[in-house]
Amino acid sequence: MSGKLDISELVKILISIAYPELQRLEVLPYWGRTSCFAQIRWDDAKNQISIRFNKNVKKWHEAGIIGLVSHELSHPAQKGAGLSELETDRDAISRGFGPYLAIERVYTGKFEDHLIRRGKDRYLGYRSIRAQLTQLERQQLDMLLSQIGLIPAKPSRPITMSHDVAIVDRKTGTTLMIEGHKFLIPENIRNPDIKLLERDCVTYVYADNILLGEFREEI
Repeated sequence: MSGKLDISELVKILISIAYPELQRLEVLPYWGRTSCFAQIRWDDAKNQISIRFNKNVKKWHEAGIIGLVSHELSHPAQKGAGLSELETDRDAISRGFGPYLAIERVYTGKFEDHLIRRGKDRYLGYRSIRAQLTQLERQQLDMLLSQIGLIPAKPSRPITMSHDVAIVDRKTGTTLMIEGHKFLIPENIRNPDIKLLERDCVTYVYADNILLGEFREEI
């Protein structure tokens, strides 16, 4: 792709080549305001999937955006709930997006694995992803890094912005999952604007300005 990136077209291309489970579904990606890099929502029947991407992600190289998109698509594409970040990363890698996912982790400041749920789940960091790539994929990754001019390194200042939010509509209610923490969204909130406010290492989670709960950053 060249010129101004069309996020809808990019998502269609990735689904057509690597996500047969989603090809008959209505997938609605769009740019918007969000407190994380991406916010994805789907229901148990997976009739419709919506993905809101942070407008600041537009500044990334396309390879990094592909990595983020693949991670988001791998959430609902998996069998089961699709709420494990580790299994979501592994799914994206298994579909051939490992080099792109590694670049995305450089942009999101995850050089090492990011532990969540008290170590029961994690986002794979750049180094772990690279270790899982084939020799050909590592060559592809190095070529992309050279083209972009990125040098993978542990950031001197950790990026505190959360990676993504997953929202699943179920018959029992709507669940929001962020950093391994689950929150229940009230029934009267249909298309929530999720905001995260951090104070003294505690993150407060809001849906349409209604406080859902809080969690503390895990070390």
